[in-house]
This record gives sequence, structure tokens and C-alpha cells, in this order.
Amino acid sequence: MRILITSLTAGGVGIAPLLLYILLGPADGNPIGLGLLAVLAVAVALVGGLIGAVTLGVEYLRRPRS
Repeated sequence: MRILITSLTAGGVGIAPLLLYILLGPADGNPIGLGLLAVLAVAVALVGGLIGAVTLGVEYLRRPRS
């Protein structure tokens, strides 16, 4: 569960600067660097989320049933 939460947090932290720029920045701005950061953060969050979900599923299946 920790892997899943960490990857989703990393994705949110990577997207937040772009969203703040859209909300508060100039209307004619071109935040290329922030867009690239958001793309990278989403990719990392997806991979980490998949790994976290698979790990969580395996731990659930290996748990002894009583």
C-alpha cells in the first residue's frame, strides 16, 4: 500500500506546478518545462501505481485465511 500511495503522491507533486501555473500564471505563457515535468510525473506514477497494485494483490492472495 505504501508503494501505491507514494507513487500517487509523486504524480500529484509533479502535476501541481503546472496546475498552479495554469491557475495563476499569465494567459499567454508557455510552460514547456512544467509540461514535461507533468508528463514524466504521470509516467512514473502509472508505473509505480501498477507495481503497487500488483504487490498489494500478491500480498492479499498470500495472506493466510482463517
